[in-house]
Amino acid sequence: MKKTNREIEKELRKEKKKMRNTIKILLLGCGEAGKSTFIKQMKIIHTESGETWTETQLNQYRKEVRRNIIQCLQILLKEKQGSLPPGLANNARMIEELREDDERDQEKLNQLRVFIRDIWDNPVIQSTYKRRREFQLPDCCRYFLSNLDRVTGPEYVPTDQDILQIRVMTTGVVEYNFAMKSNGQMKEILMIDVGGQRSERRKWIHCFEDVLLLMFLCAASEYDQVLHEDHEMNRMKESRNLFRILIQETWFRNSSIALFLNKKDLLEEKIKHSTLETYFPEFKTFKDFKTKDYHSAMEFIKDMFLNMTKEDGSYILDTSSRSVFVHQTCATDTNNIKNVFQDVKASVLEKALRDIL
Repeated sequence: MKKTNREIEKELRKEKKKMRNTIKILLLGCGEAGKSTFIKQMKIIHTESGETWTETQLNQYRKEVRRNIIQCLQILLKEKQGSLPPGLANNARMIEELREDDERDQEKLNQLRVFIRDIWDNPVIQSTYKRRREFQLPDCCRYFLSNLDRVTGPEYVPTDQDILQIRVMTTGVVEYNFAMKSNGQMKEILMIDVGGQRSERRKWIHCFEDVLLLMFLCAASEYDQVLHEDHEMNRMKESRNLFRILIQETWFRNSSIALFLNKKDLLEEKIKHSTLETYFPEFKTFKDFKTKDYHSAMEFIKDMFLNMTKEDGSYILDTSSRSVFVHQTCATDTNNIKNVFQDVKASVLEKALRDIL
């Protein structure tokens, strides 16, 4: 019995030592914010030798790319206003009959690629694409349809950029471990990605304990879109409401906060023709207001998150006593995420480690 107790105590000491050398990062945000893409970037950036993806993973990603293509085409055809020419309409019916998860139907994309290109280039479909804020269309639509010949080819192997563009809803909790050197010591990073849809949030609670850094992603480009699960709720308002709740959680009282205003590339493109003040009228009274201007819009969005107030007028987030860092990101841009994470490592993680050691 004594021997067993000694072994148990030894294992406990070993586990405690391991936990002391583990940095727990929680990646939160609403659905479609780019959290899973960020996790993939961590894998790309921190894979030092060998292949980043296994053959099994690449096979799965190939299926997901083609699944996304079928999804996007069928959504565009369903949401179109106006009719396609008779020849294209017949081809469109073939696409509408494809089953997104059927591998045999996925393989048909290569045979149908000429028809698909003609449908994608048609003014009716392009007009539908420009109205994409009105319905739920994956951000990867244009990327994959613009690379149709390559990604539907028989010898196709997904590239890192293809993998980053894939959209698959995260369900449950996904953990990713990687090593990082901090102050001369090797630390194990445990990054946790959780599903962002409302139905997934009840699974978060057991992830909250001992979080050193809360990384919150908000899709800055989604100010004019509604939730997938609630077509009455603006995505950015939902994101701000979730951020408000999280920063007041007792669990995160001692956690540093990194706010990532993601999809900056899509915001820069969208702001030119979709005015932010249409959806957030208070933008007009913002000190740096300038319509259809990327920098003005980004500053306003940042201000909305950092300067939320309580009923008594006091700020919810006290930046004078709490480490809060804001970054503008494009989760599909590896160089951008690499540079941002270096900043996070230098300004957030190492400071937080000094505070607890």
